[in-house]
Amino acid sequence: MRLTAGKLIEYLKDTSENANEHAATPPQLMYMVDQMDQIFHEELFSHPFDVHPFAAMLLVNSYTMLAGAVREALSGHIVCTYPIARTALESACYGFLIRSDNHMASIWMNRHKDKDSLKRCRRMFTVSNAVAALKPVSSEMADYVQGNYDASIDFGAHPNQRSILAHASAMATRVDSTDGFDMTVVYGVNSWHVNQALLACVEVSQAIAFLIAASADHHPLLNERIDVLKDWFEEKSRMAEQLAGRPIDYSGPMYSSVNPPS
Repeated sequence: MRLTAGKLIEYLKDTSENANEHAATPPQLMYMVDQMDQIFHEELFSHPFDVHPFAAMLLVNSYTMLAGAVREALSGHIVCTYPIARTALESACYGFLIRSDNHMASIWMNRHKDKDSLKRCRRMFTVSNAVAALKPVSSEMADYVQGNYDASIDFGAHPNQRSILAHASAMATRVDSTDGFDMTVVYGVNSWHVNQALLACVEVSQAIAFLIAASADHHPLLNERIDVLKDWFEEKSRMAEQLAGRPIDYSGPMYSSVNPPS
């Protein structure tokens, strides 16, 4: 068996060209990313948050990591989108767990103090704990957070079957009669896969936005501005079904139910 791969300079050239072309001519679903960014700035960042400073930093970090996930999607190396999106979601979950709790903030801060502190931090700061804490606020959104976390692992945050074999294809029979496989690493400009990755970023951003809003007391986005959130989800669902070419009867992250055209 022989392993071959393109050179790093070729990878950097291809991903940079994709990002530059997407900046000049946005892909199909980029308008939803722009809408996402508008909601974060107008509905979340314009509202004062009475939370612990560590929680605030974690919540802002989730947004900056989300921006990194979008950047990877626009580069065409779509598998890299999901590990970053997962970290963005985890950061929002940790910020939500701390909120205004000085004790939780201390556990997070002292993670590397000693082995016991590390174990305590790992035990307390998990997505499943955040999901459990979110259920009294919204059981549906708690499931949505968990669904996005699980899907990110399937699609690339872990080297699972779906994140590897979905991008591999058998080569024609070689001269030496051996089998060969190609793996697509960088997808082209405005390709179906780029748009699916952007859809994933939007869905993760919706989970993050809810966690941020739920970290504050009586946040407008969950009260008098709730229609903004509902309209955002409805538009996302419409575009996901358009990308899939069929109705999607699923309340979790819809990008995981969207298959590439055959």
